[in-house]
Amino acid sequence: MKTITFYSYKGGVGRTLAAANFALYLAKLGRKTVLVDFDLEAPGLDAKFAQFSGFELPADQKGLLDYILDYQEQNTDPGSIEQISLQVPIPSKKTSPLWLIPAGQYLSNEYYRKLTELDWNLLFSKKRDGVAFFQQFLARIEKELQADFVIIDSRTGITEIAGICTQQLPDEVVMLSPLSSESIKVSKHIKQLIEQSAVAKALGKSIDVKVVVSRVPKPKDLESFKQRCCQIFETDETKLFFLFSCENLEQEEFLAIADPDSNKELVSNYVRLFYGLNLELSSENIRAEIEQIGSRLLFSSSLEKSEEDVLELVALYPHPDVYRTAMRFFRLRENTEKLRSFGWELLELLPTDQEAQQILAESYLSERKLDKQDKKKAVRVIDSLWQREELNSEQAVRYADILEDIEEYSKSFDVVFPLCDDQELDDDIQIPAKLIAARTALKLGQTEIAARLIPDIPPKQLGGSLIFLAIETLKDNGDLEGAFESAKQFIRREYNPTVIEQAASLAYQLNRVKELEDAIRSLAKFRTLKDESFYQNLKDCGLSELARELQKSSYKYSSGQNIK
Repeated sequence: MKTITFYSYKGGVGRTLAAANFALYLAKLGRKTVLVDFDLEAPGLDAKFAQFSGFELPADQKGLLDYILDYQEQNTDPGSIEQISLQVPIPSKKTSPLWLIPAGQYLSNEYYRKLTELDWNLLFSKKRDGVAFFQQFLARIEKELQADFVIIDSRTGITEIAGICTQQLPDEVVMLSPLSSESIKVSKHIKQLIEQSAVAKALGKSIDVKVVVSRVPKPKDLESFKQRCCQIFETDETKLFFLFSCENLEQEEFLAIADPDSNKELVSNYVRLFYGLNLELSSENIRAEIEQIGSRLLFSSSLEKSEEDVLELVALYPHPDVYRTAMRFFRLRENTEKLRSFGWELLELLPTDQEAQQILAESYLSERKLDKQDKKKAVRVIDSLWQREELNSEQAVRYADILEDIEEYSKSFDVVFPLCDDQELDDDIQIPAKLIAARTALKLGQTEIAARLIPDIPPKQLGGSLIFLAIETLKDNGDLEGAFESAKQFIRREYNPTVIEQAASLAYQLNRVKELEDAIRSLAKFRTLKDESFYQNLKDCGLSELARELQKSSYKYSSGQNIK
Protein backbone atom coordinates (compact mmCIF):
# COMPACT_ATOMS: atom_id res chain seq x y z
CA MET A 1 0.00 0.00 0.00
CA LYS A 2 1.24 3.46 -0.85
CA THR A 3 0.24 6.66 0.96
CA ILE A 4 0.30 10.03 -0.81
CA THR A 5 -0.46 13.35 0.86
CA PHE A 6 -1.75 16.41 -0.98
CA TYR A 7 -0.53 19.51 0.86
CA SER A 8 -0.52 23.29 0.38
CA TYR A 9 0.65 26.07 2.66
CA LYS A 10 -2.47 28.09 1.85
CA GLY A 11 -5.91 27.24 0.53
CA GLY A 12 -7.43 28.20 -2.80
CA VAL A 13 -4.94 26.32 -4.95
CA GLY A 14 -7.10 23.30 -5.82
CA ARG A 15 -5.47 20.87 -3.41
CA THR A 16 -8.62 19.07 -2.25
CA LEU A 17 -10.01 18.88 -5.77
CA ALA A 18 -6.72 17.46 -7.06
CA ALA A 19 -6.74 14.82 -4.30
CA ALA A 20 -10.32 13.84 -5.15
CA ASN A 21 -9.52 13.61 -8.86
CA PHE A 22 -6.45 11.50 -8.15
CA ALA A 23 -8.40 9.08 -5.97
CA LEU A 24 -11.01 8.74 -8.71
CA TYR A 25 -8.26 8.23 -11.29
CA LEU A 26 -6.76 5.38 -9.25
CA ALA A 27 -10.19 3.75 -8.82
CA LYS A 28 -10.69 3.94 -12.58
CA LEU A 29 -7.36 2.18 -13.05
CA GLY A 30 -8.54 -0.69 -10.90
CA ARG A 31 -6.78 0.24 -7.65
CA LYS A 32 -8.60 0.05 -4.35
CA THR A 33 -8.25 3.55 -2.96
CA VAL A 34 -9.02 5.22 0.35
CA LEU A 35 -9.38 8.99 0.52
CA VAL A 36 -8.84 10.57 3.96
CA ASP A 37 -10.09 14.04 4.89
CA PHE A 38 -7.36 15.14 7.31
CA ASP A 39 -8.21 18.83 7.01
CA LEU A 40 -10.04 18.67 10.32
CA GLU A 41 -10.41 22.45 10.74
CA ALA A 42 -11.77 23.06 7.24
CA PRO A 43 -13.21 19.71 6.08
CA GLY A 44 -15.43 19.00 3.10
CA LEU A 45 -13.74 16.41 0.91
CA ASP A 46 -17.04 14.55 0.61
CA ALA A 47 -18.60 17.57 -1.14
CA LYS A 48 -16.35 17.02 -4.15
CA PHE A 49 -18.37 13.89 -4.94
CA ALA A 50 -21.79 15.51 -4.65
CA GLN A 51 -22.19 15.20 -8.45
CA PHE A 52 -22.43 11.42 -7.98
CA SER A 53 -26.18 10.99 -7.42
CA GLY A 54 -26.22 13.64 -4.70
CA PHE A 55 -23.65 11.80 -2.57
CA GLU A 56 -23.58 13.06 1.02
CA LEU A 57 -22.64 11.82 4.46
CA PRO A 58 -25.30 9.84 6.37
CA ALA A 59 -26.58 11.64 9.46
CA ASP A 60 -24.98 9.08 11.79
CA GLN A 61 -21.67 8.87 9.92
CA LYS A 62 -18.61 9.10 12.16
CA GLY A 63 -15.29 10.35 10.91
CA LEU A 64 -11.57 10.71 11.53
CA LEU A 65 -12.02 13.26 14.33
CA ASP A 66 -14.20 10.80 16.25
CA TYR A 67 -11.65 8.05 15.75
CA ILE A 68 -8.73 10.17 17.02
CA LEU A 69 -10.70 11.45 20.04
CA ASP A 70 -11.69 7.90 20.93
CA TYR A 71 -8.02 6.97 21.14
CA GLN A 72 -7.15 10.19 23.00
CA GLU A 73 -9.80 9.55 25.67
CA GLN A 74 -9.55 5.76 26.04
CA ASN A 75 -5.87 5.22 25.23
CA THR A 76 -6.86 2.02 23.45
CA ASP A 77 -7.21 0.93 19.86
CA PRO A 78 -10.52 2.46 18.61
CA GLY A 79 -11.21 -0.67 16.61
CA SER A 80 -12.33 -1.29 13.04
CA ILE A 81 -11.70 1.40 10.47
CA GLU A 82 -14.92 0.46 8.69
CA GLN A 83 -16.97 2.38 11.28
CA ILE A 84 -15.61 5.69 9.92
CA SER A 85 -15.44 4.84 6.22
CA LEU A 86 -18.00 4.78 3.45
CA GLN A 87 -17.87 3.88 -0.22
CA VAL A 88 -18.22 6.58 -2.87
CA PRO A 89 -20.83 5.52 -5.48
CA ILE A 90 -18.84 6.01 -8.71
CA PRO A 91 -21.23 5.81 -11.69
CA SER A 92 -19.26 3.14 -13.53
CA LYS A 93 -19.15 -0.64 -13.27
CA LYS A 94 -15.52 -0.81 -14.36
CA THR A 95 -13.90 0.83 -11.33
CA SER A 96 -12.47 -0.55 -8.12
CA PRO A 97 -13.90 0.58 -4.78
CA LEU A 98 -13.21 4.15 -3.69
CA TRP A 99 -13.54 4.60 0.07
CA LEU A 100 -13.82 7.91 1.90
CA ILE A 101 -12.89 8.54 5.53
CA PRO A 102 -14.50 11.93 6.21
CA ALA A 103 -13.45 14.32 8.95
CA GLY A 104 -16.82 13.87 10.63
CA GLN A 105 -20.19 15.63 10.87
CA TYR A 106 -18.58 19.01 10.26
CA LEU A 107 -21.89 20.85 9.67
CA SER A 108 -22.97 20.26 13.27
CA ASN A 109 -22.06 22.38 16.30
CA GLU A 110 -21.03 19.18 18.04
CA TYR A 111 -18.19 18.72 15.57
CA TYR A 112 -16.52 21.99 16.51
CA ARG A 113 -16.95 21.27 20.21
CA LYS A 114 -15.10 18.00 19.62
CA LEU A 115 -12.44 19.81 17.67
CA THR A 116 -11.62 21.98 20.68
CA GLU A 117 -11.07 18.82 22.74
CA LEU A 118 -8.37 17.56 20.41
CA ASP A 119 -5.05 17.70 22.30
CA TRP A 120 -2.04 17.07 20.09
CA ASN A 121 0.37 17.51 23.00
CA LEU A 122 -1.37 14.68 24.84
CA LEU A 123 -1.56 12.48 21.75
CA PHE A 124 2.19 12.66 21.24
CA SER A 125 3.16 12.61 24.92
CA LYS A 126 4.51 9.70 26.95
CA LYS A 127 0.94 9.02 28.07
CA ARG A 128 -0.10 8.24 24.52
CA ASP A 129 1.83 6.95 21.52
CA GLY A 130 0.56 9.09 18.65
CA VAL A 131 3.14 7.80 16.21
CA ALA A 132 2.16 4.18 16.82
CA PHE A 133 -1.54 5.08 16.72
CA PHE A 134 -1.33 6.62 13.25
CA GLN A 135 0.82 3.79 11.95
CA GLN A 136 -1.85 1.39 13.23
CA PHE A 137 -4.44 3.58 11.49
CA LEU A 138 -2.73 2.95 8.14
CA ALA A 139 -2.29 -0.74 8.91
CA ARG A 140 -6.03 -1.12 9.54
CA ILE A 141 -6.83 0.60 6.24
CA GLU A 142 -4.58 -1.84 4.41
CA LYS A 143 -5.93 -4.90 6.17
CA GLU A 144 -9.66 -4.12 6.43
CA LEU A 145 -10.22 -2.20 3.19
CA GLN A 146 -7.43 -3.99 1.30
CA ALA A 147 -6.32 -0.65 -0.05
CA ASP A 148 -3.67 -0.23 -2.70
CA PHE A 149 -3.46 3.52 -2.15
CA VAL A 150 -4.30 5.98 0.62
CA ILE A 151 -4.74 9.58 -0.50
CA ILE A 152 -4.62 12.19 2.28
CA ASP A 153 -6.01 15.69 1.97
CA SER A 154 -3.88 17.56 4.50
CA ARG A 155 -4.50 20.63 6.63
CA THR A 156 -2.88 23.81 5.27
CA GLY A 157 -0.22 25.84 7.06
CA ILE A 158 2.47 24.80 9.51
CA THR A 159 0.46 22.77 12.03
CA GLU A 160 0.57 19.50 13.95
CA ILE A 161 -1.84 17.92 11.46
CA ALA A 162 0.25 19.09 8.52
CA GLY A 163 3.31 17.60 10.16
CA ILE A 164 1.61 14.21 10.62
CA CYS A 165 0.31 14.26 7.04
CA THR A 166 3.61 15.27 5.45
CA GLN A 167 6.28 13.65 7.62
CA GLN A 168 4.82 10.58 9.34
CA LEU A 169 2.08 9.05 7.21
CA PRO A 170 3.06 9.47 3.55
CA ASP A 171 5.46 7.80 1.20
CA GLU A 172 5.12 10.78 -1.11
CA VAL A 173 3.90 14.39 -0.84
CA VAL A 174 2.28 16.42 -3.60
CA MET A 175 2.81 20.05 -2.63
CA LEU A 176 0.65 22.64 -4.42
CA SER A 177 1.69 26.28 -4.50
CA PRO A 178 0.85 29.45 -6.41
CA LEU A 179 3.63 31.83 -7.41
CA SER A 180 3.11 34.36 -4.63
CA SER A 181 6.36 35.22 -2.82
CA GLU A 182 4.97 34.12 0.56
CA SER A 183 3.79 30.72 -0.70
CA ILE A 184 7.05 30.10 -2.52
CA LYS A 185 9.13 30.93 0.55
CA VAL A 186 7.14 28.74 2.95
CA SER A 187 6.63 25.87 0.45
CA LYS A 188 10.40 25.64 -0.08
CA HIS A 189 10.87 25.59 3.71
CA ILE A 190 8.25 22.85 4.20
CA LYS A 191 9.74 20.85 1.33
CA GLN A 192 13.13 20.95 3.03
CA LEU A 193 11.60 19.91 6.37
CA ILE A 194 9.91 16.90 4.75
CA GLU A 195 13.02 15.77 2.90
CA GLN A 196 15.14 16.05 6.08
CA SER A 197 12.47 14.84 8.52
CA ALA A 198 13.83 12.96 11.54
CA VAL A 199 10.39 11.39 12.07
CA ALA A 200 10.40 9.96 8.54
CA LYS A 201 13.93 8.64 8.96
CA ALA A 202 13.00 7.00 12.26
CA LEU A 203 10.17 5.22 10.42
CA GLY A 204 12.57 4.14 7.68
CA LYS A 205 11.02 6.47 5.09
CA SER A 206 12.52 8.72 2.44
CA ILE A 207 9.61 10.92 1.44
CA ASP A 208 9.64 12.20 -2.12
CA VAL A 209 8.14 15.66 -2.71
CA LYS A 210 6.51 16.72 -5.98
CA VAL A 211 5.83 20.43 -6.50
CA VAL A 212 2.71 21.52 -8.38
CA VAL A 213 2.53 25.14 -9.50
CA SER A 214 -1.20 25.70 -9.38
CA ARG A 215 -3.79 28.04 -10.82
CA VAL A 216 -1.48 30.14 -12.96
CA PRO A 217 -2.22 31.06 -16.60
CA LYS A 218 -0.61 28.74 -19.13
CA PRO A 219 2.40 30.58 -20.63
CA LYS A 220 3.24 30.70 -24.32
CA ASP A 221 6.78 29.45 -23.70
CA LEU A 222 6.08 26.53 -21.37
CA GLU A 223 9.63 25.15 -21.39
CA SER A 224 11.20 28.44 -20.27
CA PHE A 225 8.48 28.87 -17.65
CA LYS A 226 9.15 25.36 -16.34
CA GLN A 227 12.88 26.01 -16.07
CA ARG A 228 12.21 29.22 -14.15
CA CYS A 229 9.85 27.43 -11.74
CA CYS A 230 12.43 24.68 -11.18
CA GLN A 231 14.90 27.35 -10.11
CA ILE A 232 12.33 29.11 -7.92
CA PHE A 233 11.36 25.95 -6.01
CA GLU A 234 14.84 24.42 -6.20
CA THR A 235 13.54 21.16 -7.61
CA ASP A 236 14.28 18.85 -10.51
CA GLU A 237 12.08 19.20 -13.60
CA THR A 238 10.92 15.59 -13.18
CA LYS A 239 9.37 16.65 -9.86
CA LEU A 240 7.64 19.81 -11.08
CA PHE A 241 4.11 19.90 -12.51
CA PHE A 242 1.40 22.42 -13.34
CA LEU A 243 -2.32 22.81 -12.84
CA PHE A 244 -3.05 25.80 -15.02
CA SER A 245 -5.96 28.16 -14.50
CA CYS A 246 -9.29 26.81 -15.72
CA GLU A 247 -12.10 29.27 -16.41
CA ASN A 248 -14.75 26.60 -15.89
CA LEU A 249 -13.42 25.81 -12.41
CA GLU A 250 -13.67 29.45 -11.44
CA GLN A 251 -17.41 29.25 -12.05
CA GLU A 252 -18.12 25.79 -10.63
CA GLU A 253 -15.98 22.99 -9.20
CA PHE A 254 -16.25 19.59 -10.85
CA LEU A 255 -14.36 16.30 -11.02
CA ALA A 256 -12.74 16.47 -14.43
CA ILE A 257 -11.53 12.84 -14.25
CA ALA A 258 -15.17 11.72 -13.93
CA ASP A 259 -15.85 13.14 -17.40
CA PRO A 260 -12.59 13.61 -19.36
CA ASP A 261 -14.42 15.30 -22.24
CA SER A 262 -15.64 18.07 -19.92
CA ASN A 263 -12.31 19.90 -20.03
CA LYS A 264 -9.50 18.16 -21.89
CA GLU A 265 -6.86 20.72 -20.94
CA LEU A 266 -7.57 20.28 -17.23
CA VAL A 267 -7.70 16.48 -17.53
CA SER A 268 -4.38 16.58 -19.37
CA ASN A 269 -2.85 18.61 -16.52
CA TYR A 270 -4.13 16.15 -13.94
CA VAL A 271 -3.02 13.05 -15.84
CA ARG A 272 0.50 14.45 -16.38
CA LEU A 273 0.74 15.04 -12.64
CA PHE A 274 -0.70 11.66 -11.68
CA TYR A 275 1.44 9.72 -14.13
CA GLY A 276 4.49 11.69 -13.03
CA LEU A 277 4.14 10.32 -9.52
CA ASN A 278 5.93 7.20 -10.83
CA LEU A 279 3.36 4.90 -9.33
CA GLU A 280 3.11 1.28 -10.29
CA LEU A 281 -0.37 1.95 -11.54
CA SER A 282 -2.46 -1.04 -12.31
CA SER A 283 -2.44 -2.17 -15.86
CA GLU A 284 -4.58 -5.26 -15.33
CA ASN A 285 -7.89 -3.51 -16.04
CA ILE A 286 -6.43 -1.54 -18.90
CA ARG A 287 -4.79 -4.55 -20.56
CA ALA A 288 -7.98 -6.55 -20.22
CA GLU A 289 -10.03 -3.78 -21.84
CA ILE A 290 -7.49 -3.28 -24.62
CA GLU A 291 -7.42 -7.01 -25.35
CA GLN A 292 -11.22 -7.10 -25.51
CA ILE A 293 -11.26 -4.21 -27.97
CA GLY A 294 -8.56 -5.93 -30.03
CA SER A 295 -10.63 -9.09 -30.18
CA ARG A 296 -13.75 -7.18 -31.19
CA LEU A 297 -11.81 -5.42 -33.93
CA LEU A 298 -10.85 -8.76 -35.45
CA PHE A 299 -14.40 -10.04 -35.63
CA SER A 300 -16.50 -6.87 -35.78
CA SER A 301 -18.07 -5.73 -39.02
CA SER A 302 -18.77 -2.26 -37.57
CA LEU A 303 -15.78 0.06 -37.35
CA GLU A 304 -18.10 2.73 -35.95
CA LYS A 305 -18.87 0.52 -32.95
CA SER A 306 -15.15 -0.18 -32.49
CA GLU A 307 -14.49 3.55 -32.56
CA GLU A 308 -17.09 4.05 -29.84
CA ASP A 309 -15.35 1.39 -27.77
CA VAL A 310 -11.97 3.10 -28.16
CA LEU A 311 -13.32 6.53 -27.23
CA GLU A 312 -15.13 5.05 -24.24
CA LEU A 313 -11.87 3.43 -23.12
CA VAL A 314 -10.07 6.78 -23.34
CA ALA A 315 -12.81 8.42 -21.27
CA LEU A 316 -12.64 5.70 -18.66
CA TYR A 317 -8.86 5.35 -18.44
CA PRO A 318 -6.81 8.49 -19.28
CA HIS A 319 -3.54 6.52 -19.36
CA PRO A 320 -0.55 6.15 -21.77
CA ASP A 321 -1.44 2.58 -22.79
CA VAL A 322 -4.94 3.70 -23.71
CA TYR A 323 -3.70 6.74 -25.64
CA ARG A 324 -1.37 4.42 -27.56
CA THR A 325 -4.25 2.09 -28.43
CA ALA A 326 -6.36 5.03 -29.62
CA MET A 327 -3.47 6.44 -31.67
CA ARG A 328 -2.95 3.10 -33.41
CA PHE A 329 -6.65 2.61 -34.01
CA PHE A 330 -7.17 6.01 -35.64
CA ARG A 331 -4.05 5.50 -37.71
CA LEU A 332 -5.70 2.41 -39.18
CA ARG A 333 -8.88 4.40 -39.71
CA GLU A 334 -6.85 7.16 -41.40
CA ASN A 335 -8.38 9.71 -39.06
CA THR A 336 -5.49 12.19 -38.91
CA GLU A 337 -7.12 14.57 -36.45
CA LYS A 338 -7.76 11.95 -33.77
CA LEU A 339 -4.48 10.15 -34.47
CA ARG A 340 -2.59 13.35 -33.73
CA SER A 341 -4.75 14.20 -30.73
CA PHE A 342 -4.04 10.92 -28.94
CA GLY A 343 -0.44 10.81 -30.16
CA TRP A 344 0.22 14.15 -28.48
CA GLU A 345 -1.59 13.01 -25.33
CA LEU A 346 0.80 10.08 -25.20
CA LEU A 347 3.86 12.27 -25.74
CA GLU A 348 2.74 14.64 -22.99
CA LEU A 349 3.13 11.73 -20.58
CA LEU A 350 6.02 9.93 -22.31
CA PRO A 351 8.00 12.67 -24.13
CA THR A 352 10.56 10.27 -25.60
CA ASP A 353 8.14 7.57 -26.78
CA GLN A 354 9.55 6.57 -30.17
CA GLU A 355 6.40 4.98 -31.53
CA ALA A 356 4.36 8.14 -30.94
CA GLN A 357 7.14 10.27 -32.45
CA GLN A 358 7.28 8.00 -35.51
CA ILE A 359 3.53 7.91 -36.13
CA LEU A 360 3.05 11.64 -35.58
CA ALA A 361 6.05 12.51 -37.74
CA GLU A 362 4.77 10.36 -40.61
CA SER A 363 1.34 12.01 -40.41
CA TYR A 364 2.84 15.48 -40.71
CA LEU A 365 5.40 14.55 -43.38
CA SER A 366 2.71 13.04 -45.60
CA GLU A 367 0.51 16.14 -45.51
CA ARG A 368 1.37 18.93 -47.93
CA LYS A 369 -0.87 21.64 -46.49
CA LEU A 370 0.02 22.39 -42.88
CA ASP A 371 -0.70 25.67 -41.17
CA LYS A 372 2.07 27.43 -39.26
CA GLN A 373 0.99 26.05 -35.89
CA ASP A 374 0.95 22.48 -37.21
CA LYS A 375 4.38 22.99 -38.77
CA LYS A 376 5.83 24.05 -35.44
CA LYS A 377 4.30 20.99 -33.75
CA ALA A 378 5.54 18.79 -36.58
CA VAL A 379 9.12 19.96 -36.06
CA ARG A 380 8.99 18.77 -32.43
CA VAL A 381 8.47 15.14 -33.45
CA ILE A 382 10.22 15.04 -36.83
CA ASP A 383 13.42 16.40 -35.35
CA SER A 384 13.65 13.40 -33.01
CA LEU A 385 13.62 11.09 -36.03
CA TRP A 386 16.17 13.25 -37.85
CA GLN A 387 18.49 13.20 -34.84
CA ARG A 388 18.25 9.40 -34.81
CA GLU A 389 18.89 9.33 -38.59
CA GLU A 390 15.56 7.62 -39.21
CA LEU A 391 14.31 9.91 -42.00
CA ASN A 392 14.63 8.75 -45.58
CA SER A 393 15.79 11.24 -48.22
CA GLU A 394 12.28 12.21 -49.32
CA GLN A 395 11.22 12.80 -45.70
CA ALA A 396 14.35 14.84 -45.04
CA VAL A 397 13.53 17.14 -47.98
CA ARG A 398 9.97 17.58 -46.69
CA TYR A 399 11.30 18.30 -43.20
CA ALA A 400 13.70 20.91 -44.56
CA ASP A 401 10.79 22.46 -46.48
CA ILE A 402 8.74 22.73 -43.27
CA LEU A 403 11.68 24.27 -41.42
CA GLU A 404 12.18 26.82 -44.17
CA ASP A 405 8.50 27.78 -44.04
CA ILE A 406 8.75 28.62 -40.33
CA GLU A 407 12.02 30.52 -40.95
CA GLU A 408 14.29 27.96 -39.31
CA TYR A 409 16.79 28.53 -42.12
CA SER A 410 19.93 27.24 -40.42
CA LYS A 411 18.32 23.96 -39.38
CA SER A 412 16.68 23.57 -42.80
CA PHE A 413 20.06 23.97 -44.49
CA ASP A 414 21.70 21.46 -42.13
CA VAL A 415 19.01 18.88 -42.89
CA VAL A 416 19.02 19.15 -46.67
CA PHE A 417 22.56 20.14 -47.68
CA PRO A 418 24.09 16.65 -47.21
CA LEU A 419 21.62 15.36 -49.82
CA CYS A 420 22.87 17.73 -52.50
CA ASP A 421 25.98 15.70 -53.27
CA ASP A 422 24.33 12.26 -53.05
CA GLN A 423 24.72 10.95 -56.59
CA GLU A 424 22.40 8.01 -55.93
CA LEU A 425 19.33 10.19 -55.45
CA ASP A 426 16.79 10.68 -58.22
CA ASP A 427 16.28 14.18 -59.62
CA ASP A 428 12.78 14.39 -58.14
CA ILE A 429 14.43 14.33 -54.70
CA GLN A 430 17.79 15.96 -55.33
CA ILE A 431 16.55 18.99 -57.26
CA PRO A 432 14.08 20.04 -54.49
CA ALA A 433 16.90 19.43 -51.99
CA LYS A 434 19.24 21.73 -53.91
CA LEU A 435 16.50 24.31 -54.30
CA ILE A 436 15.83 24.44 -50.54
CA ALA A 437 19.57 24.39 -49.77
CA ALA A 438 20.19 27.27 -52.21
CA ARG A 439 17.34 29.37 -50.79
CA THR A 440 18.33 28.82 -47.17
CA ALA A 441 22.03 29.37 -47.96
CA LEU A 442 21.09 32.71 -49.49
CA LYS A 443 19.06 33.61 -46.39
CA LEU A 444 22.09 32.74 -44.23
CA GLY A 445 24.40 34.89 -46.35
CA GLN A 446 26.23 31.89 -47.82
CA THR A 447 26.08 33.21 -51.40
CA GLU A 448 28.93 31.08 -52.70
CA ILE A 449 27.17 27.85 -51.71
CA ALA A 450 23.90 29.02 -53.26
CA ALA A 451 25.72 29.99 -56.46
CA ARG A 452 27.33 26.54 -56.63
CA LEU A 453 23.94 24.80 -56.33
CA ILE A 454 21.96 26.96 -58.76
CA PRO A 455 23.33 25.59 -62.09
CA ASP A 456 21.83 22.17 -61.25
CA ILE A 457 18.34 23.61 -60.73
CA PRO A 458 16.02 24.10 -63.73
CA PRO A 459 15.49 27.87 -64.25
CA LYS A 460 11.69 27.47 -64.15
CA GLN A 461 11.96 26.34 -60.50
CA LEU A 462 14.04 29.30 -59.35
CA GLY A 463 12.34 32.05 -57.37
CA GLY A 464 13.15 35.77 -57.44
CA SER A 465 16.21 35.84 -55.18
CA LEU A 466 17.69 32.70 -56.72
CA ILE A 467 17.08 33.71 -60.32
CA PHE A 468 18.87 36.99 -59.62
CA LEU A 469 21.85 35.04 -58.25
CA ALA A 470 21.68 32.56 -61.14
CA ILE A 471 21.80 35.37 -63.70
CA GLU A 472 24.72 37.03 -61.96
CA THR A 473 26.58 33.71 -61.74
CA LEU A 474 26.12 33.05 -65.47
CA LYS A 475 27.28 36.58 -66.25
CA ASP A 476 30.37 36.15 -64.06
CA ASN A 477 31.14 32.93 -65.93
CA GLY A 478 30.86 34.79 -69.28
CA ASP A 479 27.66 33.04 -70.34
CA LEU A 480 25.62 36.13 -71.25
CA GLU A 481 23.32 34.19 -73.59
CA GLY A 482 22.49 31.72 -70.84
CA ALA A 483 21.94 34.54 -68.38
CA PHE A 484 19.54 36.30 -70.76
CA GLU A 485 17.59 33.09 -71.50
CA SER A 486 17.19 32.41 -67.78
CA ALA A 487 15.96 35.93 -67.14
CA LYS A 488 13.57 35.80 -70.12
CA GLN A 489 12.04 32.49 -68.95
CA PHE A 490 11.52 33.85 -65.47
CA ILE A 491 9.91 37.08 -66.72
CA ARG A 492 7.31 35.15 -68.72
CA ARG A 493 5.85 33.70 -65.50
CA GLU A 494 6.68 36.19 -62.74
CA TYR A 495 7.23 39.90 -62.28
CA ASN A 496 10.39 40.94 -60.49
CA PRO A 497 11.75 44.45 -61.06
CA THR A 498 15.36 43.44 -60.36
CA VAL A 499 15.25 40.62 -62.89
CA ILE A 500 13.77 42.96 -65.53
CA GLU A 501 16.69 45.34 -64.89
CA GLN A 502 19.15 42.47 -65.34
CA ALA A 503 17.39 41.26 -68.50
CA ALA A 504 17.23 44.74 -70.01
CA SER A 505 20.96 45.25 -69.49
CA LEU A 506 21.70 41.90 -71.15
CA ALA A 507 19.21 42.53 -73.97
CA TYR A 508 20.95 45.74 -74.97
CA GLN A 509 24.35 44.05 -74.83
CA LEU A 510 23.15 41.15 -76.97
CA ASN A 511 20.88 43.23 -79.22
CA ARG A 512 17.86 41.12 -78.19
CA VAL A 513 15.56 43.88 -76.90
CA LYS A 514 12.61 42.72 -79.04
CA GLU A 515 12.72 39.25 -77.41
CA LEU A 516 12.66 40.85 -73.98
CA GLU A 517 9.70 43.05 -74.95
CA ASP A 518 7.80 39.97 -76.15
CA ALA A 519 8.49 38.24 -72.84
CA ILE A 520 7.22 41.28 -70.92
CA ARG A 521 4.10 41.45 -73.11
CA SER A 522 3.48 37.77 -72.32
CA LEU A 523 3.76 38.58 -68.62
CA ALA A 524 1.48 41.60 -69.00
CA LYS A 525 -1.35 39.45 -70.42
CA PHE A 526 -1.63 37.64 -67.10
CA ARG A 527 -0.77 40.58 -64.86
CA THR A 528 -4.25 42.02 -64.30
CA LEU A 529 -3.09 44.63 -61.79
CA LYS A 530 -0.41 46.88 -63.36
CA ASP A 531 0.33 49.82 -61.07
CA GLU A 532 2.56 52.80 -61.83
CA SER A 533 5.63 51.08 -60.35
CA PHE A 534 5.41 48.43 -63.08
CA TYR A 535 5.47 51.02 -65.87
CA GLN A 536 8.11 53.09 -64.12
CA ASN A 537 10.30 50.00 -63.84
CA LEU A 538 10.09 49.52 -67.62
CA LYS A 539 10.93 53.21 -68.27
CA ASP A 540 13.92 53.02 -65.91
CA CYS A 541 15.21 50.08 -67.94
CA GLY A 542 15.05 52.00 -71.22
CA LEU A 543 11.75 50.43 -72.29
CA SER A 544 9.63 53.62 -72.30
CA GLU A 545 7.81 52.85 -75.55
CA LEU A 546 6.80 49.42 -74.27
CA ALA A 547 5.63 51.00 -71.01
CA ARG A 548 3.38 53.48 -72.88
CA GLU A 549 2.05 50.69 -75.12
CA LEU A 550 1.12 48.43 -72.18
CA GLN A 551 -0.25 51.32 -70.14
CA LYS A 552 -2.46 52.38 -73.07
CA SER A 553 -3.76 48.85 -73.68
CA SER A 554 -4.42 48.42 -69.97
CA TYR A 555 -6.45 51.66 -69.95
CA LYS A 556 -8.52 50.51 -72.95
CA TYR A 557 -9.14 47.12 -71.31
CA SER A 558 -10.31 48.64 -68.03
CA SER A 559 -12.51 51.16 -69.89
CA GLY A 560 -14.12 48.36 -71.89
CA GLN A 561 -14.81 46.46 -68.69
CA ASN A 562 -16.46 49.52 -67.18
CA ILE A 563 -18.71 50.01 -70.28
CA LYS A 564 -19.88 46.41 -69.99
